[in-house]
Amino acid sequence: MLIDAHAHIDRYADNLTEALHQINHHQILTVAVSMDIPSYLKTMEIAGSCRYILPAFGIHPWNAESYKNNLDQLDKYLAETPLIGEAGLDFFWEEDKTLYPGQIIVFEYQCQWAQRLSKPLNLHTRGAECDVLKTLERFHLCGSLVHWYSGPLDLIDSYLSLGCYFTIGVEVLTSKINREIAEIMPADRILLETDNPDGYQWLHKQQGMPELLLEVLHCVAGIKGFDAVAFEQQMTQNWQHFTKNINSVPIMPS
Repeated sequence: MLIDAHAHIDRYADNLTEALHQINHHQILTVAVSMDIPSYLKTMEIAGSCRYILPAFGIHPWNAESYKNNLDQLDKYLAETPLIGEAGLDFFWEEDKTLYPGQIIVFEYQCQWAQRLSKPLNLHTRGAECDVLKTLERFHLCGSLVHWYSGPLDLIDSYLSLGCYFTIGVEVLTSKINREIAEIMPADRILLETDNPDGYQWLHKQQGMPELLLEVLHCVAGIKGFDAVAFEQQMTQNWQHFTKNINSVPIMPS
């Protein structure tokens, strides 16, 4: 079973039809995270036409400022989503430090819901890896998914001790540090992602498509000493374990 644990299906425009064709053709269970409420509603609409898309609601740290004073408008969506994401903090790309308090307010609110309803988070941690870790510890949140982790390496064990999983994505195809992370990461705590369509475009100026997941699978399988079929089976087992306590999350779409 192929699983793309972090993508933004709503961000496809002219290539959406082809993206959905590739998802259906390869039967890629795609966790379609959102950035804000409009992003989630668009994702839900797209998911209505593709059984392999699992929509997830969250407020991305870049969009947090718009919601920091109206947190209750998030409640309906936080209650219904099977997992919360994309959520977290970004102190790397967001250079305006005056926006950090709003990020923290919105992230902590999502953590409160995650704690209350025992939902995992699909986490953005860029430049705020220590802060996100401390927040998870403070809210006693275990078993979340750390998206596109690029270091520091010395925090990995602390995240693992909280039962976290890590996604490995398209940057592993070209990045030494991402290959190193893949090497040291326990095979039973890995899930794969594309962060499509923008992740690959950020790296290579070309919009990412779902079939990129196959390249990531073969690359990471080689790094971990698996053949591709065995590693795909390992990813299925990891997904099953990650989702075992989440209501309404499909192991395989029906």
